[in-house]
Amino acid sequence: MNNHKYSSFFNKPIGVFMLMIWMTIIPWVSTLAISYLALVEEEWIRTFTISYWFGFFTVSVFSMGLALTPTTFISLLSGYFLGIQAVVPVVISYQLASLVGFSLAQKLDSNTKSWVQTKFPKSTTIFENVGEKQWLTTFLARISPALPFGLMNVVLAISGVRFRSFFWGGLIGMLPRTIFFIWLGSQASYLMEALETQDHVIWLIVLSIIGIIGLYKLLKPKP
Repeated sequence: MNNHKYSSFFNKPIGVFMLMIWMTIIPWVSTLAISYLALVEEEWIRTFTISYWFGFFTVSVFSMGLALTPTTFISLLSGYFLGIQAVVPVVISYQLASLVGFSLAQKLDSNTKSWVQTKFPKSTTIFENVGEKQWLTTFLARISPALPFGLMNVVLAISGVRFRSFFWGGLIGMLPRTIFFIWLGSQASYLMEALETQDHVIWLIVLSIIGIIGLYKLLKPKP
């Protein structure tokens, strides 16, 4: 099956709808399933050796890149089991997952931008603003946990963001929330405490507001 067939599918309303459902709903369903497994098998997970954790982060690269697991959840879980030393493997996994999602979006759907511009003419100005402010757009898209990681990979790819801007803007944008949630997980005495802490929710809201308002002001069409 060639790229044209994928593009034709995703350029239809049903294709776009299914893509959005996949990248917003599936990660949260997987979070519930993994949380249950981690709670049941917590003692076993704590016996993991370096090779087991290497396998975990390798799998997380593809699970995050394919929008199967939320990045914030991986940070929280890693912090709970590994402490602050989880920062390096989580950051590396996050960046590799970004590249997986970004590369797939570029290959599978090369005509989506034109389709969106045809259906929503005002979006042309937004795409132009993204092109002029690629680094800052990527930074704001990454700092907000409310903007689905997988979906933003697709949006940034079809907007024509250059690789360098995507890589460095994404890296710096995700660091604050990633480090915070790793630290938050490391401070919890029990896994349920880490998953349900009010600080978790508060910072999700704060960072989401910063990112969404920043993107709106940055990309809104000029009158």
